[in-house]
Amino acid sequence: MKRLAMFLPRLEGVLHRMLRWAGDGWKLPWLCLGLALVGTLFAIYPITSVVVPAVLLVPRRWLGIALFCALGSSLGALLLMIVAHHMGWASLYAHFPQMLQDPTWQRVMDWTHSYHLLALFLVSISPLPQTPALVVLANAPLDYPGALLVVFVGKLLKYGLFAWVGSRFPAHIHDFLHRHGRHAGADDSARSH
Repeated sequence: MKRLAMFLPRLEGVLHRMLRWAGDGWKLPWLCLGLALVGTLFAIYPITSVVVPAVLLVPRRWLGIALFCALGSSLGALLLMIVAHHMGWASLYAHFPQMLQDPTWQRVMDWTHSYHLLALFLVSISPLPQTPALVVLANAPLDYPGALLVVFVGKLLKYGLFAWVGSRFPAHIHDFLHRHGRHAGADDSARSH
């Protein structure tokens, strides 16, 4: 756990440097899409670690950033579902045995099994991890385009809210991140927007 606590700030630092590299140009939305896709597919970082710093860099582009992150995350979710479908349960649990003991995983699996796409939509707009819901739905008969749509709409609502707040109150977000030992990925000029 201590190793993970040291890894996450380093990973966020790399993400922020990549976003600063993309700057305000045409590369930023595509980088956001790619980072959201990879982050969702491999479940290695929360996509808000991309949304908030990108919006702090370029507050006026908050809607485009939210849109591209939602699209990337929903495409990553679809790819994860396809991979999980082909892996099957036995192979999945053999690779990730810790999932069986995680109560959050079990709760999300139960909801998804009972409510299908509605559960996936609710999970996609909530802070709960969506990976368990995607895996459950991947191993049940499902409409993949429907899953793509509900994840996209849910993530667009979620990331849109984060992006809007970040664009309207950048100084508050910036101060909060610095108070808690995390850097927003934008320099102090974010305060002036």
